[in-house]
Amino acid sequence: MQTTKTRNGSLEGPQRTSPATPRSNRLPKAASSEPDSASPTCPPTKTLTDRSPKVIERRSHRTPVCEKKRPSRVAELECQLVQLQEEAEEAKRQLLVVSAKLEDSQRQLVELSAAEEARLQELCKISQERDRAWRSELEAFQEQHSVDSAALASSMNETQRLKLQLEMVLKSEAAQARQSEVEISEIQALKKDMEEAISIIGSLEVQLRDSEKAEGDAKATVTETKQQLEIARTTIDNLLSDGSKFMDSFSLVASELEESRAQVNSLEEVVRKLQQGHSRACSQALVHHNGDCHDSQKIRCNSLELEMEQLRSALEAAEMKYQEEQIQRIVQTQRAHELMEQMKIDSRVRETELESAVNNSKTEIIILKASLYDKEAELRSLSDMNKRLHEELEKRGTNQMESDLALKLKQSIASIRELKADLMDKETTLQSIAAENEQLKSEMRKREMESHKAYEAAIAEVELARAAEKEATTRLGFVTEEADKSSRRAARVAEQLDAAKVWKSEMEAELRRLRVQADQWRKAAEAAMAVLTASNNERLVERTGSLDFEYHSVDKKLMSSPLSDDLDDESQRKKNNNVLRRISGLWKKGQKLS
Repeated sequence: MQTTKTRNGSLEGPQRTSPATPRSNRLPKAASSEPDSASPTCPPTKTLTDRSPKVIERRSHRTPVCEKKRPSRVAELECQLVQLQEEAEEAKRQLLVVSAKLEDSQRQLVELSAAEEARLQELCKISQERDRAWRSELEAFQEQHSVDSAALASSMNETQRLKLQLEMVLKSEAAQARQSEVEISEIQALKKDMEEAISIIGSLEVQLRDSEKAEGDAKATVTETKQQLEIARTTIDNLLSDGSKFMDSFSLVASELEESRAQVNSLEEVVRKLQQGHSRACSQALVHHNGDCHDSQKIRCNSLELEMEQLRSALEAAEMKYQEEQIQRIVQTQRAHELMEQMKIDSRVRETELESAVNNSKTEIIILKASLYDKEAELRSLSDMNKRLHEELEKRGTNQMESDLALKLKQSIASIRELKADLMDKETTLQSIAAENEQLKSEMRKREMESHKAYEAAIAEVELARAAEKEATTRLGFVTEEADKSSRRAARVAEQLDAAKVWKSEMEAELRRLRVQADQWRKAAEAAMAVLTASNNERLVERTGSLDFEYHSVDKKLMSSPLSDDLDDESQRKKNNNVLRRISGLWKKGQKLS
């Protein structure tokens, strides 16, 4: 705005100071007042004619009012030329006046040059050149005071120059009109280009917003991957804790199996001892026929059977628990393996997605940079064009369009700066995201290695557990075989106990029979004893009676006969044999009855 004001002021200055007609009017007055001084009044008209082209040049491309005044000036100049031809003889006298006028004109030119030095250097150069020409002409006038023809020739040359300048001014005005039309069309094209640039800037802002959204999505995916990594860590820790618990439970099962094995061995020893005690008890039962030992053996056998059943049930329950735990461990390991594979697949997919998003964002940023550079170049060219148009419009006074364009340019420049700042921020965020992605990749690799190691350790533990399970199954097989053997032994012991019970019942029956037979024998013996006692009593009675009558004769016979004792012995033997026969007959009858 200051430049336009100064230039307008500079335009107004020559318009005020360059009216040539009044000066020309003043000069004829001086000539009329001094009839003898006709020759000195002509040089001022020369100076005016010399100076008038500047004024015409300054006015020619400024205002259309000057164009109307130019033909009148041309007529005036022609009149002045006629006067110059008439007053050529008085040129010598008015040299001093011309020099004074020239000094005044020089002062005015200095003032004008001082006013227009800042922004109209070309005009200053032209004015200086013309001043030099005028000085040279003045010197020529001073040197050629006696030569009026040269002055007239110079005046004619000046008139021709003015005509040429007028023609050039007319041509330049027509060219300027054409240029103004072209510039108006260019301004409209620039407006369209500015609108397109504004629309492109809006689209770039939308793309930047989309890239920001994509970055937000990438950050969200990164947080999700971090959460999933934490979940994977927790699952791995749980698997490790479950493996340790499984090993503890396996050690407990192994200890329980060893305890059951020790119990089975102790039971086998107890069964052996019971078998030995049973054999001893059987021998003692055969000898002593005691029922108490048999009852104690029954109780012991029953307790052993109960213990064997309890051990079987405990072994079956332990086997079921072990199988269930084994199935659960296998299922958990399979689930953990599936989870790890799923996590690996998800992490790889997300890595590929993040890489693709980062690559897309990089390509978009590159495209945006290229488009921004292009737009900057276009804006620079537009700014250059606008500057040129601004200068030309300042000359013509079109300030509003210029201010609008300046505002638009400022806005576009500000938007471009903002876009540059946003791009720098996006680049920094992308670099940080890339660094975070690399860190996440390294962490994922570390986690994969750790999970792979943990998985291998879990597989080794599972293999060890399987080997231990195989050993436990073999031990369980041995224990079951031993339990079967012990059960068979217990069955044999039970059979032996049943046989012992049967044998005991048979022995009890035999004992009863023996008791009956003993009773019969006792009765038979008592009967025999009664018979024997009765026969002996009869003999005694008979003997006592015979003693009364024939005591002396018998004594004499007995004393005299040596065979009397033998006869008595034989009779007793016969009687005893008869008694034994009767007892044997009774025995045989008892056996037949039994």
